[in-house]
Amino acid sequence: MDPVSALVQGLLIGGLYAVTGLGLTLVFGVLRMVNLAHGEMVLLGSYLSFVVCDVTGLDPLLTLPVVALGGAVGGWALHRFLLARVGEFGPDQLLVATFGISLLLQAVFAQSYGYDPRSLPASYSDAGLTLLGVRVQAAYVVVLAVAAAVTAAVWWALERTRWGAMVRASGKDPVVAGAVGIDVRRLQAVVFGAATGLAAVGGVMVGLVASFTPVSGPSYLVFGFAVVVLGGIGSVSGTFVAAMAIGVVQTVSTQLFGGGYRDFIIYAAFLLVLALRPQGLSRRAVAA
Repeated sequence: MDPVSALVQGLLIGGLYAVTGLGLTLVFGVLRMVNLAHGEMVLLGSYLSFVVCDVTGLDPLLTLPVVALGGAVGGWALHRFLLARVGEFGPDQLLVATFGISLLLQAVFAQSYGYDPRSLPASYSDAGLTLLGVRVQAAYVVVLAVAAAVTAAVWWALERTRWGAMVRASGKDPVVAGAVGIDVRRLQAVVFGAATGLAAVGGVMVGLVASFTPVSGPSYLVFGFAVVVLGGIGSVSGTFVAAMAIGVVQTVSTQLFGGGYRDFIIYAAFLLVLALRPQGLSRRAVAA
């Protein structure tokens, strides 16, 4: 694989990591919360899109509004009626609660759909096209385009709107934010709902380029952690850049050392950056 091909393939893979890790960025940066159920929330989007496609025959991309809304409403309700109350007892209990939600969702997926691999039907999933002289899978181009659009939309909402200013304020200091009239608890529920909706959108992208099973979630959780920490906790733009970098490093390492070292190289780079630059690659985060 020549350098141009490795770069193109890596950026396309990075698009998948960006769109699946963006929701985790919001939860980390604003709620200061470790959501161990994030991977299953990605799969929630995959399975929800699968059901809608099966019932209506729609293209998976056309299911995005339904999937995003369903994920957002479910995430809002989960935080509003469970996680917010559990969080009053401390972060340890909140961590255990999200782990329990992860196991529960895995069981629900397995009971409903079994362990057979599923994928989302789309005419372009297996189609190819030439990009910068490199033959690539068309579905990955779609994923990268969606990732860029969603990242830009989230960045604009956080940086250019009054709602985003309130989110940043509550992430930096919820006590002060509450003192100036911001309903922090309600805002946090909305942010968690938005993060779940983003994770569900990522699940649709997963289904376009790969198969998924009820136990696929932990892998997206792990890569989500890597992307978020490397990009700077709470940094939307940093998440996107880190995802691109991880995709390129993964592709190059596979070319040089073989597929067996693909994940090892990523985890080693993750630990190295964490040791040398704990704040990540970005200087500014949502809660900064």
